[in-house]
Amino acid sequence: MTPTNSPALSRLCGRMKTLTRIIQAGLVAGLAYAGWTALAGQDRISAFLTDALDLSVAATLTPATGLALAALTVMFAGLAFFGLQTVWQLFDRLQHETPFSHAVAALLRRAGLIALAGAVASLFLTPVATLLATLANPPGSRTLSVGLGSDQLMLFLLAGLLFVMGHVMVLATSMNEDYERFV
Repeated sequence: MTPTNSPALSRLCGRMKTLTRIIQAGLVAGLAYAGWTALAGQDRISAFLTDALDLSVAATLTPATGLALAALTVMFAGLAFFGLQTVWQLFDRLQHETPFSHAVAALLRRAGLIALAGAVASLFLTPVATLLATLANPPGSRTLSVGLGSDQLMLFLLAGLLFVMGHVMVLATSMNEDYERFV
């Protein structure tokens, strides 16, 4: 399909694709560093978890809780990577197709759905991570951190808006395709 977009939109989408790839590379590098830190020594990862989770007690890991934390991290990072790949595909379609195509609308809706899933996952990530990080501590020094902040509420709002706008665009493009078939 020949691009019908303005050169400014094409340049912006190209820059956003580059930024998305940079963020993906940073995510992979962060995961590699976390894996290296975990293999380098348990004291390093315990100190990192104590600081990252803002724990008032030391994090004590057993092999089982360490594996569970690693699995939790990989699952959340996989969701983030999948979301970033969807956003990259969205910008690629916007760069090469009309902005109101069905494929662009479907990608926008999928990006919103992934963002909603990430927002829900972030609600459970901190409580589960703090529980796993302190589960091996003696009774009385275990921690469970539960909270809901304005940043999470804004993430829910924006992810919901992205999903709804994508869904509205999917419906609109379907109606437009039906209209074009009749005319």
